[in-house]
Amino acid sequence: MVSKPIWQRMLEWVGTSTSGDADPADDKTGESLDIQAIENPEKAQSLIAIENARSENDLRLAELNWTNKLRMLALAGAICLVALMVLVAGAVAGAVFVVDKAARLKLSWPPAGTSALTLVGASLSSAAAWRAGRAVLRRRAARASAENPPGSRTEDDQNPVGAP
Repeated sequence: MVSKPIWQRMLEWVGTSTSGDADPADDKTGESLDIQAIENPEKAQSLIAIENARSENDLRLAELNWTNKLRMLALAGAICLVALMVLVAGAVAGAVFVVDKAARLKLSWPPAGTSALTLVGASLSSAAAWRAGRAVLRRRAARASAENPPGSRTEDDQNPVGAP
């Protein structure tokens, strides 16, 4: 296939991209623009200059878009930071509430001991729950990899579009 000259491609592009801007009374087709560009090389050069200006404009718009992306990223980071602070404040408030209620119990040892034991017990139980959860996830991953080892996969497994 023979490639068209750049001025011809530019004329086609200008004709398709500005079709809504054209005056309906001005009924120029792509062929008439080609003929005019062949007859008048100055018009072809002006169209090339217009296209170059548009491409420079597109680069400037891309730079503005980059700054908007940075702003959105900073906003998302700030929202995540606020959410994290709320979660930490809630956890601390909950711990203080539980320790305060434990200290008010009528036990044979002092309230400070009850508070300390409650805090240590809550920390140890949460650590045990975390380790148990990780062990369950590890077992699930090991079972999944044992059921479908990489050597048993075929090329058909990679694209299950036609699979029942």
